[in-house]
Amino acid sequence: MTREHNLTALLLLAALAAILAGCFRMSADELYSLPRASEEYVRLQLQIDAVLNSGAEYSPPTGGANRQSVQVKDLDGDGVDEALAFFSVAGSENPLRIHIFRKTGDDYQGVDVIEGGGTSVESVRYADMNGDGVTEIIVGWQMSTALQHLTIYSLRDLQHVRIAGADYTGISVCDLNADGGDDVIAVRLATAETPGEAESFTLMSDGEVVSSVTGLSTGMESVARIVSGRLRGGSPAVFVDGKAGGFTITDVLTYSDGLVNISADAETGYAAATERALSMYCSDIDKDGSIEVPVTTPLPAQSETTYYEIDWYSYDASGNRTLAQSTYHNNSDGWYIILPGAWRSRFTVRREDSAPGERALVFSYIYERDGEELLFDDCLKIYSLSGDNKEERSRLSDRFVILSEGNAIYAGQILPGGRKYGPYDTPEDAAGNFRRIYSEWLAGSA
Repeated sequence: MTREHNLTALLLLAALAAILAGCFRMSADELYSLPRASEEYVRLQLQIDAVLNSGAEYSPPTGGANRQSVQVKDLDGDGVDEALAFFSVAGSENPLRIHIFRKTGDDYQGVDVIEGGGTSVESVRYADMNGDGVTEIIVGWQMSTALQHLTIYSLRDLQHVRIAGADYTGISVCDLNADGGDDVIAVRLATAETPGEAESFTLMSDGEVVSSVTGLSTGMESVARIVSGRLRGGSPAVFVDGKAGGFTITDVLTYSDGLVNISADAETGYAAATERALSMYCSDIDKDGSIEVPVTTPLPAQSETTYYEIDWYSYDASGNRTLAQSTYHNNSDGWYIILPGAWRSRFTVRREDSAPGERALVFSYIYERDGEELLFDDCLKIYSLSGDNKEERSRLSDRFVILSEGNAIYAGQILPGGRKYGPYDTPEDAAGNFRRIYSEWLAGSA
């Protein structure tokens, strides 16, 4: 018998002895029964069952971070959570219902119902828009396949009042104007009748809603992601990554006496400076607290495959951009490497996949161009290794391990050019500039 089995047996004997001695006053059925739900949960479930028994069915939000059928949130700022339950009622003019239940002691009572039209609740967000401690509810209603409409509700004594609404393609909630309260930013693509726009909603202390509108890039066809963050210098901003004419572009939205798009060209209305061939998202690539926008440049080719250097630019509040970092991303193998400044537009790469379970990329420094011919030295090789013997292969010849993670090992090899041109002339240099790729940086295949 193993040590673990001995310990289990001793614990069982101790428990049995305690029961026989009367230390635990419970029956065998009680000992093996599942934990009971709390009394307050049971009472909330009774309220929900009453709604379900009236002909409703659960209809939770289909998108966003809050997708539960029943959500708990302190809406009125009194320190006690309310419960919100999402339903639909077939055949009704406004079939979508959000029931709000107030907790009093261990009991729950229905106090309000928000009704809406459409096919589903696309998303729900909670925000204190004016800093008074009372939460506003931002509901996205899916009106049809092609139309979404958001409504902002203010709550007073847990009774909803509609204070603003707009059609949208995507939503961001953040303190964009830095006044201490959250703002709602609705992004909507162009239609045959209207241009693409972004609209911000700010709730003032007196209850007035102030909106501001700016244009999206001309030709933006779809929105891939919307993220809030900081500009260089600390100003809040919203970054809208989208597609236009086969490229990925970014509209950088900030607040300066109103909502402004600082990356779109003033004359063309298009964010040409952010255009990139790869479907990559904005990110704080150098971890300095501000979001950078990636821009791709094709590398001189050693083969028919096109590879790209990626330059990451940060923006200030006036729309001026500064190079923050340059990288090469190997999306196929899930890693990237930080490039030295001296290598910008002076290197090339090629693949060398010579064996099953072994993928390799060679970095070469271009020391001269002779017309169309590139004169280069191989500097660094990075391997992505998998399979049963990956550990042995990671140490073949003069290879060194960069990172061992899950089912893969990433290994490097310093080549003659690396010792001549640097900066990856030691294993420590190569490993120190190696990073894993996280999925949020990518949209689709790249």
